[in-house]
Amino acid sequence: MKLSNDPEGKCSGPCHRSGQGRRRSRMLDPGMLRYIVLQHIAQHPRHGYELIKLLEQQSGGIYSPSPGMIYPMLAMLEDLGHVSVILEGNKKLYVITEQGQAFLEQNRAMVVAIEERIATRCSEDAQQIREHLHLLRDAVIQRIQASPLVPEQFQRIKKILEEALTEIQTL
Repeated sequence: MKLSNDPEGKCSGPCHRSGQGRRRSRMLDPGMLRYIVLQHIAQHPRHGYELIKLLEQQSGGIYSPSPGMIYPMLAMLEDLGHVSVILEGNKKLYVITEQGQAFLEQNRAMVVAIEERIATRCSEDAQQIREHLHLLRDAVIQRIQASPLVPEQFQRIKKILEEALTEIQTL
């Protein structure tokens, strides 16, 4: 795909679309999320909003499930008999049931694996890599926007990025 570098700094291609059509993988898919949600409810009865904030805190702020993910999941856990609901005014407090506790015990290895995945993705090392990725992205954008580049400079930037990509993929 060719992009032009016009004098006003406007891009004629899809350069402002993040990922250029590629989806970023979720930290947790809904199947995994239910184990962690149930684990948190087992530790202490919780409200839906509290679960969202707790998961955001657990992930170091890089993952915050939407209400559109949490509340249907809580309804599903209730339908399965894994949690019961105590109404507190207009709020629902979710409490684990014996059936939910048994489900967690049967799936303890899965819960541990998911918690390890969260810890790995949210580690200080992973955070530093994400920060460097943002710095690299900013440097490329600033260089492209700073002054008109000649085709050789575009090719050099592209080559550097391709080499880095290849090296990272082969780790």
